[in-house]
Amino acid sequence: MAYTFQGQDIVAPFRLSSNEPVFSADSISLKVRRVKQGAQRWEMEFKVVMTDASSTFADMVTNFHEKVTLEMPQLNVRGEVISSGTSTSTITTSSGVEAAGDDTIAISGLLTGKTINKGRFIKFSSHDKIYLVTETVTGDGSDFLKIYPSLRQSITSGTQVLYRDTTDAITFTAYRDISNVQGITYTDGVLSDLGTISLIEAL
Repeated sequence: MAYTFQGQDIVAPFRLSSNEPVFSADSISLKVRRVKQGAQRWEMEFKVVMTDASSTFADMVTNFHEKVTLEMPQLNVRGEVISSGTSTSTITTSSGVEAAGDDTIAISGLLTGKTINKGRFIKFSSHDKIYLVTETVTGDGSDFLKIYPSLRQSITSGTQVLYRDTTDAITFTAYRDISNVQGITYTDGVLSDLGTISLIEAL
């Protein structure tokens, strides 16, 4: 499946990372003590194949400090994009209010025997944060979705889980890293290159 950024095809090398600050210290007895700060964001770097250099350059320099959006690239396994699983039904949260900090979410609508795959990026319809499914869930009538990171904000019962290709808009909302060069390079007078594009999730 091809992913695009501002109308241009994303190409390798592509890097996706989780930025989660952790403080680490060694005690006098050399025991390692680590504390998570509780914050997390996704960051990505990639290049694009330029098909419309003039339009892309104009958008980049005039809207550099504004939020940008793109379809969240899903991970690959042996060259194949991780599918959403066998489920195609509408999935919603099901148990009252899920509090910020929860990482196990009760869901309804997952049909018996159908799955949502581990390693799938998802969203909830109530906010823009991207989450990763950490265990494959198989419908059995009492289903729980395990996610990383934990919920950034509370969600109410009936909130839709966005997890399907083409049907659901799993949109990554981000800022361009300010260290990115706001320019374009022509390598032979015709071929153009924006260099590496770095995006950080807009929290």
